Amino acid sequence: MHPRRPDIEAALADLRTRVPGGKVVDHWSSNPPWPTPEQQRLRDKWLDSMAEALETALTRQAFEPISIPEARSPPDWEFIVAHALSCHGGQVASFPQFSETRQRDGETFITLGADYDQLVIYRGPLELHGHVHLSGTVVVLGDLIVHGALMDGDPADSGLVVMGNERVRALSAGADHVVTGDLEVELLVPSGSDGSRAVGGEVRARLRLESSTVDEEARRWLEPLPSDKVLNDGWALCREVGSGRTKVRPPP
Repeated sequence: MHPRRPDIEAALADLRTRVPGGKVVDHWSSNPPWPTPEQQRLRDKWLDSMAEALETALTRQAFEPISIPEARSPPDWEFIVAHALSCHGGQVASFPQFSETRQRDGETFITLGADYDQLVIYRGPLELHGHVHLSGTVVVLGDLIVHGALMDGDPADSGLVVMGNERVRALSAGADHVVTGDLEVELLVPSGSDGSRAVGGEVRARLRLESSTVDEEARRWLEPLPSDKVLNDGWALCREVGSGRTKVRPPP
């Protein structure tokens, strides 16, 4: 057993019993029954893998993106390692570290994170102005506020964990996405990817689409109504709402 294994086990227990909303870590069955010796061996191997990543992170003088050997998607491992690192006072990133900001057509676009197989942990609260795209897995230790649109990506190459509340103008949801607190959006659009969403608190969405295109009923809630081209492109619609050019009317 890796010497840091007890710290990983303690972090998982803490999420389940003490952190508000932390039990969403079990959304993907982080600790299912392990009836056979082979399954128990795999579980021990996975926990040791997280412990190895934690040990490496704790020895660094400054935060560097974390690679978890043999890490799996969805990001439950990253969730546990990030909480363990925070509990032990390890180094985490501060924005704008591990991000890229660029301007296009008068709008701000922010890429947050590192490589697809790496974890970046940001100190929260984190407030961003622009449209945000994720690269790899991002964990925010606190609230996340995006004054714009957020594309959380695809479960094959990105994931998001917010250990707090999340408030976004428009969310294009496709990756595995964890929020321990409340999730508040004006517009929620599925991207078509097969990621899942786990929210420990409430989900409040003024307009929630069933697909990436807008039906006649949903059009009634958008002011002014964008062009058909935008209405048939979920990410374009998210940017339109995220920039404030189109508003989602509050319910009567």
